[in-house]
Amino acid sequence: MGHDFAAKVAERIFGQPIVMNVFRGTLVEEMVGEALSHDWEMCSADYAPHDLQHRSHGLRIQVKQSAARQSWGTITARPSFSIAFKKGRYEDGTTYIEERSRNADVFIFGWHPITDETADHRSSSQWQFYVIAEAELPQTETISLRRLSEIANPVQWTELSERVAATCQGLVLR
Repeated sequence: MGHDFAAKVAERIFGQPIVMNVFRGTLVEEMVGEALSHDWEMCSADYAPHDLQHRSHGLRIQVKQSAARQSWGTITARPSFSIAFKKGRYEDGTTYIEERSRNADVFIFGWHPITDETADHRSSSQWQFYVIAEAELPQTETISLRRLSEIANPVQWTELSERVAATCQGLVLR
């Protein structure tokens, strides 16, 4: 008699429209990966320094996310995202390299603004994405949604691949 524990856990975690913070990041990373071309490789893991990497030019993407409606209620404060510099990174999962860096060339910030009963974190059409080159981020530890909107216009999931390509084109040409 076999038990499919993984399927039961997946249903418990992702079977509801509002996904807990600890798991929502993985969901949004997958959403971003699906939006991008097959030129991008998903490489997020426990200690991975970034979430996606381009197969040919090597640019790295870090995905951040937040949602107005949480499993514990609705956010009352202004949303913000961590953009702190790291002291180092695990290059291959085991080798630690000390280097002050944000470990990505491009950041994608996903924001889910819906707070009513129609909110569904699993629906890519309900998300807004801000694509920003790391060099354009302020030298702060966090960035507010308001500040993000001053730097970049949000795009829908269906436009994400095009915006990422345009952002990366500018970086590759440098």
